[in-house]
Amino acid sequence: ATSITAAPEDSEVRVGDEVILRCAASYDPMLDITFIWAIDFRVIDFNAEWQHYERVMNEDGVGDLRIKNAQIWHEGRYTCTAQTVVDKDTAYADLKVVGVPGPPGVLRIEEIGDTWVRLLWSKAAEHNSPILYYTIQTRHFWALNEDDWRNASTSPTILYGTMEKADVTDLYPWMVYQFRIIATNEYGSGEASIPSLKIKTWDAPPVVSPTDVAGYGGRNGEIIITWNPVQPWYFYGKKFGYIVAFKPHDAYDWWYETISDPETRRYVHRDSYFIPTEEDFQVREFQVKIKSFNVKGDGPYSLTKVIYYPRDVPTESPTDVYARPVSSTEAVVWWLPVVDTGTGLQQYIEGYQVKYWRKYDDPEPGANRIFVPGTVNQTRLENMLPDSHYLIEVRAFNGAGLGPPGEHCEMFTKRPPPSEPPRMWRYVSWTGQWLYVWWDHIQYDWLGNVSFPLYYKVMFRKTGYIYGKVYITGWHFMDFPMPQFGDYELMVRGRYEGGDGPVRMISIKGKASLTTTTINFLFLLLLALCITGL
Repeated sequence: ATSITAAPEDSEVRVGDEVILRCAASYDPMLDITFIWAIDFRVIDFNAEWQHYERVMNEDGVGDLRIKNAQIWHEGRYTCTAQTVVDKDTAYADLKVVGVPGPPGVLRIEEIGDTWVRLLWSKAAEHNSPILYYTIQTRHFWALNEDDWRNASTSPTILYGTMEKADVTDLYPWMVYQFRIIATNEYGSGEASIPSLKIKTWDAPPVVSPTDVAGYGGRNGEIIITWNPVQPWYFYGKKFGYIVAFKPHDAYDWWYETISDPETRRYVHRDSYFIPTEEDFQVREFQVKIKSFNVKGDGPYSLTKVIYYPRDVPTESPTDVYARPVSSTEAVVWWLPVVDTGTGLQQYIEGYQVKYWRKYDDPEPGANRIFVPGTVNQTRLENMLPDSHYLIEVRAFNGAGLGPPGEHCEMFTKRPPPSEPPRMWRYVSWTGQWLYVWWDHIQYDWLGNVSFPLYYKVMFRKTGYIYGKVYITGWHFMDFPMPQFGDYELMVRGRYEGGDGPVRMISIKGKASLTTTTINFLFLLLLALCITGL
């Protein structure tokens, strides 16, 4: 009689793994035997379901079943039937598939506040492993892209697997939000739920004030006040704006101005009362503070900032101005700052203006200008022309205007690097292990218009990448280990006193690519010879 000798056993498999259900039988050797597998009493069609199921018949009387890339829907009762034309025998086994949870059910909003929202959801499928906790994620109106989901703060902090309700806290008032939830068990986190409908939290008074409040006194009683505007997600309501408050240091009453444009970052107020008098010595001090407001109320004031209204422009000029060329188009200039006016007090300086132009080729009114803060006594000059004679002028300035210029500093920029890159050759050793590269050695012409060469820069990088390994050498040849796989780029450029020269680049294919190319070439050559022979 036909009898199953090795019946399938109850098994457990993780999603994505492979499992084999055993099945072997003894039978009359004069007859043919067939093994029929079924899941939940549905016969498996191996021709149609070959991507999921496979017969394993290593020897006579064995008909194992291999389940490839197990998924949740593979779970069920598997039946192995050993059948001949005379009789049959059947055995059963239950397969349990464990994995990450499924997505929770529809996410619903039960209640909305200004900084919180109450959410409800239905439990996710456990997939034979209890859910440990849930994670709620949010995406607001100012998200950079559709996938910019972030974990939200909740109450309670930990959302255990038995929970189906929670409050999302620490939200921005008057902001459009979407929510989703993810379940996690011991095997990991599952798919996120479908995002909720978009909702908008209630408005509230602002709590953030403008930052980097600064300012200076101008001319004819002008006070210029500047700040960094508040980011849009901190508006917290409609009709957002700013209230600018300012007063002289020795005054009691404040002046207030309302600004309704939330993107404004500068305000100018003119009043002849603000002009410094003889009693103010060099400057007159003002106190400035700014707060934000919306339809729900006012926010807190920023820290009070002291700004100065100078009586006059600086009277001293910077001294010992010195410049040094860095390349053919850049230079560095520094100077001794304006410190003392002869009265023992530092003169009020807001910054310095650095002006530079070609001595014989450019008009001074069209000179390049750079402004630096008063705490800095050096800067870099850019966009200069090679091999040129430049004049450099430094002046101190404040809100009243520019001070007198110092002595002009003269400087020559360096000669430019050559316009043509060096020629380059390569050679691969007969073993295929080493790559030898060499290039033209740069010959310097002392009477030419090209700057003096210093060394060579060699970069070796993978094709499509921006960065690679950089070598610096004084020789005009190098050797590298031949790459085994992939395509690479080798670039060589000279470094001169006037800066980096142009780049020469060659492409290099790895040994595997060379082998494939060689085989293709030989195949095409053989095909051509055959066609010619015919």
